[in-house]
Parts: sequence; C-alpha cells; structure tokens
Amino acid sequence: MGNPGARKLAAPAITAARARRWVVIASAAIGWALFTLIILHAVSARNPVTDTLSSYAHSERGGGMLEAALLSLAVGTIAVLGALRATGMRLGLTTYILFGATALGLSLAAFFPATLDSGGDVAAGVVHQYASLIAFLCLPGIGMSLRERVELEHTRILLNRICVVYAGGLFLFGLSYITRDIPPLEWINTVVPVGFAQRISFGTGFALLGALALAASRSAKSIS
Repeated sequence: MGNPGARKLAAPAITAARARRWVVIASAAIGWALFTLIILHAVSARNPVTDTLSSYAHSERGGGMLEAALLSLAVGTIAVLGALRATGMRLGLTTYILFGATALGLSLAAFFPATLDSGGDVAAGVVHQYASLIAFLCLPGIGMSLRERVELEHTRILLNRICVVYAGGLFLFGLSYITRDIPPLEWINTVVPVGFAQRISFGTGFALLGALALAASRSAKSIS
C-alpha cells in the first residue's frame, strides 16, 4: 500500500509540472508565430502600414509563412488554455468557448486564404474574412472573461490595459477597413491606415496570450 501523505505531497508537484509543460508549449508556439510574422514582414514587398495581414498570403516571397504563423498561434492559444487548467484555475463555459473559437478562427483563416481584388477563390475569401473576425473578437473576450479570477490578481491590471488597447485597435481597424472604399470617408483610412490599425490589435493579442501564459507560470510556481 502506498503512503497517503506522500501522495498528497506529490499531487501539487505533478500539477505544477503539467502546468509548466503547457506553458513551454504555449511559449514556443506563440514565439514561433511571432518570429514567423516578423520574417514574413521582412521578406515581403508589401507595406505593413497600408496592407492587411491577410494580403501577405498572396505575397511573392514568404509563401506559406502567414498560414504557418496563424496555425502556430492557434496551437499556442489552446496551450494557454491547457496551462490555465493545469494550475487548477476555475474556468467558465464562456472562457472555454472563447478559447476554442479563437483557435478555430485562426485555423480556418490559415486554411482559407483571403480574396484580393486581382482574383481568387471567393468562397475561401468569405470563410477567411469571417474566421478572422471571430478570432479578432474572441481574443479580447478571453481577457475580459478572466480578469476577475482570484488566481490572476497579479496580472489583472496588465490584462485590463491590454484589453483596452486591443479594443481601441479593433475599433480603429474596423473603422479604417469599412471607410477605405467610401469616397467621402477615405480620409479616415489615410489618417489611420488599415494595416497599422490591424497590427495594433494583432500585436496586443500576442501580448494577451503571453500575459496569460505568464500568469499560468506564476501559478505553477506557487503550487509546486
């Protein structure tokens, strides 16, 4: 027969080790996605201020890198969820749905490229557009659904700030995207280029997932 006391002592160590493994996976996946996007911007001839990220799928150089980055970020999103669960954090159904929808949206956006004015699969373009919209909207929702968790007390201020910046970037992106083809309102897109506004949101999305991975890492240390 085993020693019940020893099992009780071993349980937190096992939980912490599992959480750390998820954090390593999340960090590697998110880091690889960010690295791939940086390289893609460096080798592509597109303008990062005026061109959306979706247009990089049709770039002559760096083919497949955008898709790889989106899939890697989807893996990182699920890994962050796994890390938070491994620490014993109480997560609601809404949080699970938001994590799943974000990962699914990123994956679909990777498999279905955007349609440019020069042509392409219209159906794939529609799927890409709505999948991207789902991912962009659900990412800040993850942060908002987790802000009041007791386990994230030390990260709450950071999450609040990230969510505010994300919401601001998302608003500017939507505004510039909608008005760029409306002649009387084209000046809005000139003042706030659609590519620049999109990258504000996408960049803070990376920051949000990174902050949650860091919170999971801290929780793992506290229970080990």
